[in-house]
Amino acid sequence: MAVIGLSKPHYAVYTNTSGTVSYANGGVLGKAVEVNLEIETSEDNNLYADDGIAETDRTFSNGTLTLSTDDLSQEVSKAILGLKEVALSEIEGVTDEDAKELIYDNEQETPYLGIGFIIKKRVGGKDMWRGVVLRKTMFSVPPDAATTQGETIEWQVPELTATVMRDDSATQQWKSEATFTTLAQAEAYIKNRLNITASPAKINEAKINESVISQ
Repeated sequence: MAVIGLSKPHYAVYTNTSGTVSYANGGVLGKAVEVNLEIETSEDNNLYADDGIAETDRTFSNGTLTLSTDDLSQEVSKAILGLKEVALSEIEGVTDEDAKELIYDNEQETPYLGIGFIIKKRVGGKDMWRGVVLRKTMFSVPPDAATTQGETIEWQVPELTATVMRDDSATQQWKSEATFTTLAQAEAYIKNRLNITASPAKINEAKINESVISQ
């Protein structure tokens, strides 16, 4: 089994109401370039019996998601970082009527988000698509980095970093995933889990084998 692709990163705003988790106001982060998910677990908690380890426990503590996309639009920045947006007016030399300003200040309220993306795999010569949903995350403000243009273009893309944590449901889930025979079904799956209702493709229930990870 080899990973051969990445696509369709989505987000949705996370809400916890007395242990009931819901998502709203979702959308597409951009076109996926690279993703990396690093997980931290608790120290081994061993039960010794008969002079040996009879049981052990190592559970999820937290994680770090690093995600690169082709672009980070103002609309997406506003949504995932909780920024204020104000219209620009009466600035000499500014003629774009739709130009708006994003404000980073002490009133910024960065929301918790659910994040989904699709990993393409090749299994026994056949392509498969795995939808991955991270139940509760929070992004940090990304760095600004750029290099001047030379004789050839050096492609530079934004990199987002988020803390991954357990959700507030009874089982404290932190990730779920399912593998499908088509990209459309994988996208429908993550849209369903993040409550993104804009024209999702119908999921073939017979081909879902979802893993919900709460340990």
